[in-house]
Amino acid sequence: MSRMRGSVTIDDVARHVGVAKGTVSRVLNNYTDISDETRKRILKAVQDLGYQPSATARNLKRGRQDTLGIVIPVGHGNGADPFLAEFIDGIARALDELGLDLLVTTTHSREHMLQSLQRLIARRKVDGFIVTRTEVDDPRVAYLLEQKFPFVAHGRTDNPASYAWFDIDNEKAFADGVRHLYSLGHERIGFVGASLELNFAKQRRDGYRQGIEALGLQHDPSLETLQDLSEKGGVTGAEALLSLDEPPTALLCATDALAIGAVQLCKKLGLKAGSDVTVVGYDGLPVGEYLDPPLTTFSQSAQEAGGHVARMLIDVLDGKDPTSLQALAKADLIRRASDGAPSMTPAALAEVLRDRLNHQP
Repeated sequence: MSRMRGSVTIDDVARHVGVAKGTVSRVLNNYTDISDETRKRILKAVQDLGYQPSATARNLKRGRQDTLGIVIPVGHGNGADPFLAEFIDGIARALDELGLDLLVTTTHSREHMLQSLQRLIARRKVDGFIVTRTEVDDPRVAYLLEQKFPFVAHGRTDNPASYAWFDIDNEKAFADGVRHLYSLGHERIGFVGASLELNFAKQRRDGYRQGIEALGLQHDPSLETLQDLSEKGGVTGAEALLSLDEPPTALLCATDALAIGAVQLCKKLGLKAGSDVTVVGYDGLPVGEYLDPPLTTFSQSAQEAGGHVARMLIDVLDGKDPTSLQALAKADLIRRASDGAPSMTPAALAEVLRDRLNHQP
């Protein structure tokens, strides 16, 4: 029985013929480096199976490069950030279904970042950009708006009205995080964040403060630390907070990478995360489930976010109004074993930590 037309994918054609998907794509796009025999077999399979490229894919073939770009700023620990790896994988999977490519490049300064955008646009390497790790005042967004070049932002700037974006309600998530920790009995709650140039980091810090204020707790600036977005940054941040004369009994971390570092430090100090010190992350990375103890986290699927943003950019390229493509989603708390009621007062925790911090290698 033949399959319904339109339900057949390029993968189905490739499997039917016994060739790579890229070979099918090259035949369909009239490349001449495929043998006549293979070409005939593929075209026959296309006809027999009833394969039809999607309307979006057909539109993207009209005068375009079939390549989307993402320029990642490196310098806040992003090179070691597992969230970005999951995010990029989600983009690539979504584009792969349409036979499109993703060009990824990294930059180490604002000047180099803009030069990369200018070069890729001038050389017509990409049809549009995905902008991630948005800053409060982001020069990439300003430049792409000025050039009227298609893009979608993963995250927002402080003025998000005029472009397409997909973001998580970071402030609500971290206010909810504080309330959750308070409900467990924690009143001394530390925050391990990142550079406030990054808009998501500022939003998460602001949400933490909102949660503290809403509960009537006294805001203590010494309970906040900003670090690189890496496990090493989490170790450094947790050490700074746990070294206080009155340390926090719970650590709310801006990313899972930071939280993983905090858990590692607890283990190094002979503390058990979830009982001696509570640690909560944010990202919902798959690795968190397999930590010891498994990490409590606010979940936003990085892979799903990547796919969603990629499809939004395709909509922009298809002519949709970018300002109609703005979405704010929520993060969900996934409770595992790294959070729990405090087993010690801050004073008792300080006593336990005093010698251990002084004698750690």
